[in-house]
Amino acid sequence: MLTEDDIADWRRVAPSLVVADVADRAVIYSQGDHVAFLHCVLKGVVKLSHVAKDGRQLTIAVLSSGGVFGTAAAIRPAEHAATAIGEARIVRIAHADIARLVGKNPVFAAFLNQGLEASRERAERKLVDCQTKTVEARLIETLCELALTFGAPCSHGYSLEIPLTQQDIADLVCASRPVVTKIMNALRRRGALDYQREMICVNHAALRSFAGSKSFEL
Repeated sequence: MLTEDDIADWRRVAPSLVVADVADRAVIYSQGDHVAFLHCVLKGVVKLSHVAKDGRQLTIAVLSSGGVFGTAAAIRPAEHAATAIGEARIVRIAHADIARLVGKNPVFAAFLNQGLEASRERAERKLVDCQTKTVEARLIETLCELALTFGAPCSHGYSLEIPLTQQDIADLVCASRPVVTKIMNALRRRGALDYQREMICVNHAALRSFAGSKSFEL
């Protein structure tokens, strides 16, 4: 977890560093923008999404505190848009200061390495999972991960404190929305999910009991 002291130390080396509060649903940058900054999430949630040539909007990732996005070296058109989900606070650092920070601040170097490694692992895991696991398994694992990352305790287990649609979740598991809806309805009938207002409630223990199954009856 980043602290105010960390930010103050970084700012001494990187005068371009800016801490910005971002309103709910505010666009941090759009797909196609020439991004010249590295961004990281201090507080809140940021969604990365890509608009395909056929007009479909695909959710690529949902980042929590410590998540890194943008670019760390070259200025280039963004392949995705970054949007706040709820109120968020982000750090923005210009490329010109990144190399200096890496060389002079070991804490920043470790933070950047961890953030970039997490991004690489996320992309690699999605590719491998799509080739080796069923949609049911991918969905259950993703819901468990979302519950532990973004969930608040509730009577059902964890309430996802971020407004994700079933289309968002379908994108994250690389499946169609109708298929994901069918599986989520089956999980709800079996007590693993519930809905309260616009929030998804996840029974983490029940989901974990399905995780080892090759499939279950829809």
